[in-house]
Amino acid sequence: MPLKPPFPRILTLCRWKSGTSLRRWVQRQMVDPHAKKSKTDGYRSRAAYKLLELDTKFRLFGKSTRNIVDLGFAPGAWTQVALNKSRARGVQPSILGIDLIHCQPPEGSLFIQGDIFLKTTHNSIQAFFEPRGPLDLVLSDMMTNTSGIGDNDHFASMELCDGVLLLALQMLQKNGGLVMKFYTGKEDQILQKRLEKVFARVHKVKPAACRAELREMYFVCLRKKREVSVEELFS
Repeated sequence: MPLKPPFPRILTLCRWKSGTSLRRWVQRQMVDPHAKKSKTDGYRSRAAYKLLELDTKFRLFGKSTRNIVDLGFAPGAWTQVALNKSRARGVQPSILGIDLIHCQPPEGSLFIQGDIFLKTTHNSIQAFFEPRGPLDLVLSDMMTNTSGIGDNDHFASMELCDGVLLLALQMLQKNGGLVMKFYTGKEDQILQKRLEKVFARVHKVKPAACRAELREMYFVCLRKKREVSVEELFS
């Protein structure tokens, strides 16, 4: 099925900061307990603890969870968690990371530099998993560059989430799962209703490792229940 998103293309998905915002970010990292703990535990970023908490609550990495795509991969902390949790449960997973910026993947995983809004990226993901089978789990910790204007950042996040949902719709097998970050706002319910068309269980969660002042949250979607057309999903 050709990729024809019903939304404008996001120009950038990465989260680089500059100037004053960079200085604030560095200062915050220096006192952040999760950032400090990530260095001790060997994780590439504090984001690992968000996924660890979600797995504890929802058991994302079961014995049948083998094929995983990690969107917004860099710097690779979520893939590290996925590798560790899968192996602890006796599974040797196939994990493919996707990001706009190049990043060296952790040992035991692979990486493709690409944009999920491009059909060529979808083709590359499909080619990687074709001999391995359909996806069992889609992870997305992606977020657009924030402008500081709440509504604009929210709408940009919703468009990005729609792109992730389209990928999951096309590549995730029945009973598969999706974990997706989003920036909260007035269209949360619209996105949740779309997710509920596809998944049997949809949970809206803010892990304790999320900074309280940020409007980021996660949808944890379990048990993909049926095939839904793009037209039906966005009607």
